[in-house]
Amino acid sequence: MNTPFEDLEYLADYLPEEGETMIVSRRDGELVCEPFAHEAGREGITDPEFYGRLVQASERLSMQGTMPLWVCLVTCFWCCVAFHLVTGIRWSGAFLDVGMAMMALMIGYCWIRARHQRMFQNEIRPMLEWEIRRRGLQKFTVIGAIRQHPEMRSLMDELSLWTEEGGESKSRFR
Repeated sequence: MNTPFEDLEYLADYLPEEGETMIVSRRDGELVCEPFAHEAGREGITDPEFYGRLVQASERLSMQGTMPLWVCLVTCFWCCVAFHLVTGIRWSGAFLDVGMAMMALMIGYCWIRARHQRMFQNEIRPMLEWEIRRRGLQKFTVIGAIRQHPEMRSLMDELSLWTEEGGESKSRFR
């Protein structure tokens, strides 16, 4: 560990030009100087590690819909086939298939939302709260930054429902 005088000498070597900003922090007992650029525009999230965690969380949420989608699609198809075979209805009863498909879509949608909410509450929200606390960020600042990235749409959908009441995400689907 350096003495305070050595730390000041180190800082003097890395003073920025006029009008520039520098962040000095201590990591593992060592001073670290980093240039600080004010956010301008669409970027929002400058820390690559935090950005990677957010992208991973969004992708994991997106993958939660794959199994319910395929199960509902295949089940709907075979239910329609069975219905036509059992009742003997030909193409004239195709409107009934549309009704079954709409029911399957609604069931699949509710199933996917439930899986999203469960994953967000149990895995992603605790990670986000820890990262936000660790970096000293505000929750709504992070939500605003994520909103600037369309590739994180699944995560944004869950964050828009995130409230502090009772420690749970409130949703109209519960």
